[in-house]
Amino acid sequence: MPIEDLLLSGVNLMLLGMGIVFTFLLVLVFAMKGMSKLAMAVMERQRIVDTHANAPVVAGQEQAAMRGDLVAVISAAINQYRSIRH
Repeated sequence: MPIEDLLLSGVNLMLLGMGIVFTFLLVLVFAMKGMSKLAMAVMERQRIVDTHANAPVVAGQEQAAMRGDLVAVISAAINQYRSIRH
């Protein structure tokens, strides 16, 4: 087989391989964009459902107590971290 035929065959194989990879990457990009849009739509729908489902039922005093508990827990964690660190 002459060298010209081998080179032509190699170039054809290279172009075919590059075309297949390029096509696969294009499909992958469009699939990722579609999945991103779908995920955003689902998250938006979930946020709307959660907003309506979790309407504030707790009175102001109970919410303040919950926040106070949270502040106490965070303060204790910070103090423990500082005592271990030094």
